[in-house]
Amino acid sequence: MKRFLYSILIFLLSGLIPAFSTEEEKQSSSPQAVVIGGGIGALTSAIYLQRAGIDTLVIEGKTPGGAIAQSPMVHNWPGEIQINGSDLADKVRKQAEANGAKFLSHEVIDVDFSKKTFTIKTRDIYDEQETKTIQTKACIIAVGSVPRFLGVKGESGEKGYWTKGVYSCAVCDGGLYKDRTVAVVGGGDSAVIEADYLSNIAKKVYLILRSDKFRTVEIMRKNKLLKKGNVEVIYNTKVQEIEGDGQKVTHLNLSSSKQLPVDGIFLAIGATPNSDVFKKQVAVDEKGYIRLAKGQQTSVPGVFAIGDVVDPFYKQAVSAAGDGAKAALQVEHYLASMPKDSSESIPDANKQIVLAQNATTEGTLKKLTSQEEFYQAIGENSTPLVVGFFSPYCGPCQTLTPKLEAMAEKYAGKIRFLKVDVTHFSELASTYNVYGVPSVIVFNKKGKAVERGVGLDEINPILKKMEAQASQ
Repeated sequence: MKRFLYSILIFLLSGLIPAFSTEEEKQSSSPQAVVIGGGIGALTSAIYLQRAGIDTLVIEGKTPGGAIAQSPMVHNWPGEIQINGSDLADKVRKQAEANGAKFLSHEVIDVDFSKKTFTIKTRDIYDEQETKTIQTKACIIAVGSVPRFLGVKGESGEKGYWTKGVYSCAVCDGGLYKDRTVAVVGGGDSAVIEADYLSNIAKKVYLILRSDKFRTVEIMRKNKLLKKGNVEVIYNTKVQEIEGDGQKVTHLNLSSSKQLPVDGIFLAIGATPNSDVFKKQVAVDEKGYIRLAKGQQTSVPGVFAIGDVVDPFYKQAVSAAGDGAKAALQVEHYLASMPKDSSESIPDANKQIVLAQNATTEGTLKKLTSQEEFYQAIGENSTPLVVGFFSPYCGPCQTLTPKLEAMAEKYAGKIRFLKVDVTHFSELASTYNVYGVPSVIVFNKKGKAVERGVGLDEINPILKKMEAQASQ
């Protein structure tokens, strides 16, 4: 009888344990704290939180490293005489990882801060059908801001030239305009930085200001820029229309009734806080900046905000880092003040999934070294070729690279992959009408370009299609 009961018990346990394990794998991730954003402020928060023993998940979004990753050279970061912005962001990210922070390449599409346990819904940046629900006791919002547009004809929309000659990031797309003529619109520090970077690439740089003076903090950099022979400042002028030939920008119509021939235009006219998804959950001002109640705390206890999403004035990486440290210390105090059963570590049922996404794939994504190599690659072959056009300082490019590396490894022998740095091969990019990064062009077995996309939203469906074909 005992043996019979023992057998029944073993049978029941063997059936139940796998069922529980499977269900656990389907549960949402539940870290103690979630940081939404991937910039310097977000990364600093992650470092402080982890060092305080708080299990932290960083939801990076589409621009890992944040705005500073798009800066060619940073001269005002303490301890660094000068450092590339992307390198700086990478150093801070590695420090956060070394302290145990986990990273998720998703974007936040919805939040619910109405209960003590907050709910955050995310979507995979490569697959819109893949979503994740995350629960946490504390949240730091560090989503930054999005570039502001001129709002003129020809700028964006179906007949506009956005990513085809109109941009907001010189270090991302400036490499496409070597020895050409470009314009930068704006009179602040960001405009000066953009123009300075482009002056080392383009033949001519026009800096268009709507007023009669600059609004800069870094006077030394501005004065150095104005001494350059290929830089010309146009004061008291507005861009009224952007015109082109259907493929690319050809000239600007100015308020002075003049036409200014240019090959590209870069906007540096400020930014709008990226707070739309949070507006129904926390208090914001009339411009969309999240209001702070005490320190970095928002109108909701346990929810904190830092950086450009709360700061309409300074917008500096170092101030965002300071905000991030303060917010993390406030999170530590907030969690410690909660009832003991609420502040205990929440089990992270999805650690394996997050860690898997952090793994570096040793793929076969080949980096182009010569034009001859490119033309040899697109020649007739037994497999199609996916060519990715990148820039070293482009956030979305850095997001896309691991995806291409993973595909290159998974579909070896079925699809070939090639990575082209537009800062070294700008003429090649121009030949194939690549006017924005990241861009992807698919060549068939006969070497004919059959599909192309610019930006993650256009590229993701192309890659899905390629995966489906390769899996058949």
